[in-house]
Amino acid sequence: MDTNGIKTYSGFNINGRDMSYTAMQKRAQRKDFAQKENEIYSKKFEAFKKNSQDLKNQSYIAFSIAGVAVLCQILFKHFNRIKFEDIKSIEALARKMVEKFKLNEKGFRAVITDKNQTICKDIYGKTIKIPDKKTQSSAFYILPANIAIARKDSPLALFHEIGHAVTGCKKYGYNWHKFVHYFPYLSLLPAATCLINTTDKDKKLPDKQKIYNALNFIKDNSYLTSLATFLPMLAEEFNASRLAVTFLSKNAPELALKSLQLLVPAFGTYLLTALAFSNLVKLLNTKSDNIYLQKSLYKQSKDYEKTLKFDNSISPQIAIIDEYKTKVVKIDRDDKPDMLHGEAVETFIKAGLPGAKITRFDTNLDEASVKKALEEIINSSVKYDAINISKSSDIKISDLSSLIGYKITAKSLKQDKDIIKERFFASPYKEAQEIKGIVKDMELLASKGVKIYVSAGNKGKDYLNLYTLADRVNVIGASNKYGVVKAGFSCDNALVTRWSKGVFDIKKVKDTNGHAGFDINEDLIPDIAAKDTTSKFKIPQRHIYGTSFAAPNALVYDLKKVIED
Repeated sequence: MDTNGIKTYSGFNINGRDMSYTAMQKRAQRKDFAQKENEIYSKKFEAFKKNSQDLKNQSYIAFSIAGVAVLCQILFKHFNRIKFEDIKSIEALARKMVEKFKLNEKGFRAVITDKNQTICKDIYGKTIKIPDKKTQSSAFYILPANIAIARKDSPLALFHEIGHAVTGCKKYGYNWHKFVHYFPYLSLLPAATCLINTTDKDKKLPDKQKIYNALNFIKDNSYLTSLATFLPMLAEEFNASRLAVTFLSKNAPELALKSLQLLVPAFGTYLLTALAFSNLVKLLNTKSDNIYLQKSLYKQSKDYEKTLKFDNSISPQIAIIDEYKTKVVKIDRDDKPDMLHGEAVETFIKAGLPGAKITRFDTNLDEASVKKALEEIINSSVKYDAINISKSSDIKISDLSSLIGYKITAKSLKQDKDIIKERFFASPYKEAQEIKGIVKDMELLASKGVKIYVSAGNKGKDYLNLYTLADRVNVIGASNKYGVVKAGFSCDNALVTRWSKGVFDIKKVKDTNGHAGFDINEDLIPDIAAKDTTSKFKIPQRHIYGTSFAAPNALVYDLKKVIED
């Protein structure tokens, strides 16, 4: 009889595995769950990749804007150096502009001087406080004092400041003038909405839904909403420049072009500042959206792992080839080693496969001991299901290229592997023969169906772990703490077959007896007792990381799937 496509059997088991209808139904449910999760995961991952590309594009735009801004500043300084011999005629023109817009009726004055701070004190006493940055400006305008000032080396800027006064001296003009220069601070609101991206977007807020929707609108349109906050200031600056150029074109055409040459790059700087900040806000929101996606993808993968219920009655045989004599792993904050490297690697396997039978092979940090361990495994009567080798023999790819006399790159390693092996194993490089023996032994074991996991190495994209030259082995690179983005420390070349999480938070936790310890593999169970670490204050390091921990993480995931399937 079939029920939902699953045949019903009376309870029995094979090799200790429950094959009853109930157990099979649970497995089917898990597979159905996994299929749905995979579809959601794929969509989120595509969104993550698109966002990553957007981040690159936005970064290019930001650099371009910065470049143009620098050019504007160069132009501004160039035209700002134009010398004027007849300062008095310019002052007379400025007074004429003041009279034209009837600013003189309100006691407004326009002055050209090298002593900006002094002249204000001479005219108005010490009641007018001018910020130091103002006194360094080529020109500025102070509404309460009804005065526009320009330096002698930039007298034409005075007309622009009078243009500001035309608006400022009108009814409500003073408040408008203050408003337009403080309004850009509201652009911090679109920037702050990036925090929304790192929260649960499906969270129900019935009593605050309108506010939440409004903030989401600002976030989703962060570039435009941020740019909009600069528009009043840009409009005011443009209007002041328009009034100045228009007045000069009618009263002193020979100065109008020079004024335009000065004001265009100056206004361009304002405009580019608005564009740059808006792009930065958009960049922040895209980045924070990716952080949310990373967290979500990681949570989803952990939920999927929970459906892979390991049967303790099935005990895979796992060999760990690692270092078991000298402590090198730092757990607490005193920067002293607390744990053996092999022990740390084991915690990841034991956390995911509690029924696994683990055999240790100590490498003593040299190739000869790795070769000896592999030979023992080959000659052993034990049938090992998997071997973890979180050890590397690193060489710079450019150095290997020189050594074998053949041009290779990180991307060409896979297609050139046979040539590399032939030339390298015949080279006078002192470890070449030892590496050759290790590679051959791994290939022999892999041909017999043993799953071999080798860490890619932690020296970055320019290096190669020579062990990874072996065929049919799993070469594991490290991804970040969310298991999505490649970690910067990880070797990244064509021989890497898999990427697995290689960055884990270290947390201080308690065991069932209430004793404090440190969890390094994120299962919230102590992997080392606090009393066994060296720090007096028992404060954990922030992370434990490395391809050494990505490899056993991949091993556990694969064996779980094999067992469940």
